[in-house]
Amino acid sequence: MDYDATIDFIYSREKFGIKLGLNNITELLNKVNNPQNKFKSIHIAGTNGKGSTSAFISSILDKVGYKVGTYTSPHLVNFRERIKINSKLITKSDLTRILEKIIPHITTHTFFEVTTAIAFIYFAEQKVDFAVVEVGMGGRLDATNVLIPEVSVITGISFDHSEHLGDTLDKIAFEKAGIIKSNVPVIIFENINSKKIIEQVCIEKKSELINAKSYNNKISLRGEFQHINAGLAFEVIKNLRKKGYIISEENIEKGFLNTKWPGRMDFVKENILFDCAHNLEAIKLLVIELKKLNKNIILITSIMKDKQKQEMCQELDKIASQIILTKASVDRAANPEELVKFITKPVIIKASVSEALNYAKSIIKKDELIVLTGSIFTVGNGFQALSFKPFDS
Repeated sequence: MDYDATIDFIYSREKFGIKLGLNNITELLNKVNNPQNKFKSIHIAGTNGKGSTSAFISSILDKVGYKVGTYTSPHLVNFRERIKINSKLITKSDLTRILEKIIPHITTHTFFEVTTAIAFIYFAEQKVDFAVVEVGMGGRLDATNVLIPEVSVITGISFDHSEHLGDTLDKIAFEKAGIIKSNVPVIIFENINSKKIIEQVCIEKKSELINAKSYNNKISLRGEFQHINAGLAFEVIKNLRKKGYIISEENIEKGFLNTKWPGRMDFVKENILFDCAHNLEAIKLLVIELKKLNKNIILITSIMKDKQKQEMCQELDKIASQIILTKASVDRAANPEELVKFITKPVIIKASVSEALNYAKSIIKKDELIVLTGSIFTVGNGFQALSFKPFDS
C-alpha cells in the first residue's frame, strides 16, 4: 500500500459516519496490545481552545527536552498534521506501515477511530514521554476516552455539535466531563459555563478540581482569549511539577513565546488574517479582537451547515465593510446563497475560497484587512489557495 492508498482507505471510513461510543475503539486497541497504556498523556476536552491549549502544553514540554506527541483534529491542509511528535508530522511511511498493521482488525470502525488507533500506536512505538491528546467530539463517548491521563483539561463549554452532545449547556458539560477519571486532577477556567456539573463529577470521581486564571505574561498567539488557554496550560505544567517533573521557569517562558498554532488570529500576510472560528462563541471572540484593530474589513467566510449560521453571520456583519460568501471544499459547508439573508452589508458570492481570496486581493485598498474565517476547513482552503504550508511536511 502506498501513501495515497493509505489516505484513501482512512477517508473511506467516513461512510460509517460519527459513531460515539468506546466499544469499537476498545476492541481495536485490544487487538494491538493496548498502546494507549504505554505512554503518559494529557487529555483535553472543550468546545473551543483545545488545539491552542494543546499547542501551549506541547511547546513547553518540548523546551524541557521531552519527546512529546500531539494528537489534534481536524487538520488544516495535510492529514498528517493530526499526529505529531515535537512538531514533526508523522511520516508517510509510518502512517502507511501502522495502517497496514491494523487493517486486519478493522471492521465497522470510523474515520476517527482508525486515526486515533494509528496515533496511539505511533506514540507507543516512538516511546513518547507525553502525549497531549485532544478530544474529537464531546468526551464521554469519544474514541480518545480510553486514556487514563496524568491530568485532564476542559477548556470551555458552549453550544456546538448539539445534535450529538445535547441542546443545553449542562448536557454538553456532562459529555465533556466524561473524560474525568478517578483520582486524576481536572483543570478548568475559573468562569467556565455549567461549572456545577463538572464539580459534581469531580466529587463522584474523587478528582481534584483546579481553577485556572488567565495567564498575563507574554505569549506568541494573538487574542485576549488565548491568555485563557495559556492559563489552562500553565496549570497543567504546575500540576506536572507537583508530580516531580522538572520544568523550569525558563522552559515555561520559552514554551509560551514559541508556541505555533496556525490559523488562529494569524496574519498570514500583512493585510490578510486567517482565523478558524467555527462556531458562535469563537466568532464572538474573533469579533472582539477585530474591533480592536480599527480597520475596514473585507470578510470572507464559509460556514458549516450544522452551525448557528444566522447568529454567526449576524456577528460577522457587525465588523465587515464588505462580505464575500463562499463554500469550503467539504460536503458539510453551507451553500453561500443560504447565508445572504442574514447579512446587511454588501455581499459578493464566489464559488471557492481561492476565488474569494483572489477577488478580495483585487479590490483591497491601503489600510484595509482581508479576514478569512468560518471554519477550520475554510482556513485550510485558504492556506492551500496561497500555497502556504502551515506545518512542516
